[in-house]
Amino acid sequence: PSEAVFERFKKVLLLESGRIAYYGPVAGLRHLVQSIGFPAAVKNSHVPLPELLLEVLEAPADKVDLESHSQRLAQLRSRGNEGSGGPAPASQQLSAAGAPGVRRLNFVRQVGVLFHRNLLNFRRNKLLTIVRLVQTVLSTVLISWIFNQVGSNMSGVQARMFGCFLLAFAQFLFAMLGVVNTFPAERAVFLREAQDRWYHPAAFYLAKVGLDTLMQCVFPLLATAIGYPIMGLNSQSFDRVLWFYVFQALLSNSGAAVGFVVSAGVSSVNAALSVAPGLMMPQLMLCGLFIKVDLLPQPFQALSYVVLVRYALQGLITNEFTCDTSPECVPEVFRSVFGSACAASPCDFCCEDREVRASGGICPTLTCDDALRSLNMDADTIWPSSDNNTDTIVFNALALLLLLVFFRLVGMAVLVASYRRAAKRG
Repeated sequence: PSEAVFERFKKVLLLESGRIAYYGPVAGLRHLVQSIGFPAAVKNSHVPLPELLLEVLEAPADKVDLESHSQRLAQLRSRGNEGSGGPAPASQQLSAAGAPGVRRLNFVRQVGVLFHRNLLNFRRNKLLTIVRLVQTVLSTVLISWIFNQVGSNMSGVQARMFGCFLLAFAQFLFAMLGVVNTFPAERAVFLREAQDRWYHPAAFYLAKVGLDTLMQCVFPLLATAIGYPIMGLNSQSFDRVLWFYVFQALLSNSGAAVGFVVSAGVSSVNAALSVAPGLMMPQLMLCGLFIKVDLLPQPFQALSYVVLVRYALQGLITNEFTCDTSPECVPEVFRSVFGSACAASPCDFCCEDREVRASGGICPTLTCDDALRSLNMDADTIWPSSDNNTDTIVFNALALLLLLVFFRLVGMAVLVASYRRAAKRG
């Protein structure tokens, strides 16, 4: 509960590992745990009392600290039995806003305290993180196994595109669903505490997004480390691997941003889950994977400019097919080389017999530039783009980053609007 509600109770029972840690009056409890010397109580004097008590009861990992912790718990237990403990000075308590002597932290301190609280909640509730790790590992292994060591023929070009897309979209999907499944419950706590004016709604959101951004960068790192070598993607330079990770991390954070937009405006997980698919389908249909963006009818062609997955796909494919083609690869000579003769070809790609027959007797895809043209991902087709592939990759990463920031701001606006509606209802 919020501290305003908690202080209405006369007595409280605290349990630690199933044993009574304290049973006594609520009045003066903050001052009591500070006087006993619990480190959490001394360092975090501005944390709401219910949160502070959870930190006080949490056992430290170090054995030396654990012994001191047990001694302090014994003192707390005995003081509770005595029913003693003087009232805390008003200046040491965060009372509800509107009460006499209120002293709210400045905005930066609010963000810091809330970030620390989110970190503690993360440490206490590891199940969701473990589930996301398992999802990432299993999905990456499955996708990379299906596209294991894709070939350097025309079929391999298509396989590389779909493999890169699936690895990235899985991160977007898991991030969005993870937020949608958890944030509505936190939203209820936020509305209660914000109405008690413990903190500004923007401080809560920034603290939440700050920790979430860090976590959303971890899972793509795991997916890249597992999937990239198994699929046999472009490894001519470390830059290719790094950019692959960057787009995965940006798309994972983008999925979480979309999840926040949905969850901040609804009151239940069921409502959020019913809205989420409606935002997911445009990401698939308008990204240019199935239909060339220029061929989309209006207004869908215009809508594709705010589709997050579009820029991730364009950046990933351009990155995958950015390579240093051997000067010995002369198209006029090697377009007629195919099948068993491919072993002698210095080109990036070579066609199988059936592919040459279907193409009229020549191999249309020899270089990485040929591959981009065959996928409708060359500089003349996509936007943003440049004559230089590296610039095209950077432009698409920046476009994705700008949209990510935009959706983060939309999420904050929706959350603040929800707070204001709840405040008007009282």
